[in-house]
Amino acid sequence: MTTQEQPHNQLVQVDSMRMSFADFAELHARKIIVAAISVILVCAIYFTINSVSKNAYEEESKRWAVLGSGQQSAALQEFAKNNSGTNQALIARIEAARVLLAQGMTLYASANMETKKEAINNIEKSIELYGEVVDDPLLIPELKAQSLLNAGKGHEALRRFEKAKENYTKASLLGDKTGAGALAVKYLKNLQDNQLDLDAFYKNFD
Repeated sequence: MTTQEQPHNQLVQVDSMRMSFADFAELHARKIIVAAISVILVCAIYFTINSVSKNAYEEESKRWAVLGSGQQSAALQEFAKNNSGTNQALIARIEAARVLLAQGMTLYASANMETKKEAINNIEKSIELYGEVVDDPLLIPELKAQSLLNAGKGHEALRRFEKAKENYTKASLLGDKTGAGALAVKYLKNLQDNQLDLDAFYKNFD
């Protein structure tokens, strides 16, 4: 092959390849378009999910930060209302109930009638809040047992002993895998064995 023939042959090969590609593209045009659209859609979905996940993570972090700054029961309840359906709302309701129960128990021994009334209202509200969370599917066993145990304490303080036993019993069913459940077993036994003494004890605060 002469030197002059080489460029000519190369051009022929290139032209042949171009024609073959054109024939292939014409034959498979629909498949190529579908494949290209599929790639574009996959990329779009990936970047959308990535963006949404990042935003969701940021929102999640913000909720935990706001929750961590709340100490008052009213603020925690408002937070729970505004973030309904989230883990943070669930924890906020439990913490609000715990704060109310602690305040109620502290004020319960007061001789002042207004303070006494506030104490009872706090305990009642605490029991109500615990009742709202115990069947939540997001609630882990330890927190469920704690909620049942604390609701039982509230009922016991108000001398609703059957209600207290009911809550202690439910919490005790989780005794094998939760600390609060194991503690509820002791509370239940103490109430069953000493109900008359406890009744007399709580009457002192009437």
